[in-house]
Amino acid sequence: MNWLVKTLLFSSLVSFTALSGAETSSRSAANFNDTIHYEGTAYSIDGEEILYREQHTLTMNDGQPVERTTLYYDADNTLFAEKNNRYGTQPATPDFILTDDRYGYSESMEQDGKRWRVEYNEPKESGKKTIPKPDYTPVIDAGFDEFVRANWDKLLNDDTVNFSFAVPSRLEWIDFRLIPKSKKDGILQVEMRLKSRLISWLLDPVFLSYDIKSQRLLTYRGLTNIRSREGEGINAEIRYTYPQPTNN
Repeated sequence: MNWLVKTLLFSSLVSFTALSGAETSSRSAANFNDTIHYEGTAYSIDGEEILYREQHTLTMNDGQPVERTTLYYDADNTLFAEKNNRYGTQPATPDFILTDDRYGYSESMEQDGKRWRVEYNEPKESGKKTIPKPDYTPVIDAGFDEFVRANWDKLLNDDTVNFSFAVPSRLEWIDFRLIPKSKKDGILQVEMRLKSRLISWLLDPVFLSYDIKSQRLLTYRGLTNIRSREGEGINAEIRYTYPQPTNN
């Protein structure tokens, strides 16, 4: 499939990032405030080359996400992109802005009542639109993490979950299915596909693995939201690492 079509569909898909063990444990802690740091490393599909790294800083308040900053570094450790999320009362739909300095590209989304203002800008093209609530549960950027947690029991029971994911570069929602595939050795494997079976061939599925005990995202394999230096979409396997728990 043409890389440009893929990139348009999955413009900000991988940006949902991962869930840290510290974040999971904080859900049951009253008046808990913390800042959590963790990383993701994107490898080529064959696992032989590091393509880029993500550094995540997540701020929590009373067990709920407040703000997340993600910094993107290339293989030479040069910062080239940054993304900021701001969470409101619905954690699955945070406001966000992503900027990539290599191309002068940016995209953003902000809730306005029961609608959302979405925008993207690049050197030769831009777009702006206000979109209504979608047909299925709305999910925006890193809010995917919260969406998975909210549907954790369904996934463990082998139930497929439908949702609408915001794709700013298309100024619209795209409907997806999250399909449980296996539970083995403490790891839940799920697959993400376009919901419509008639057009599912247009986009290769994304494969994700989660630690069942901590609900942490361990790996993401598929098309990412980051382009190469030549401006082409990148397929990668992103492996996440988390801080070790401390014993008090």
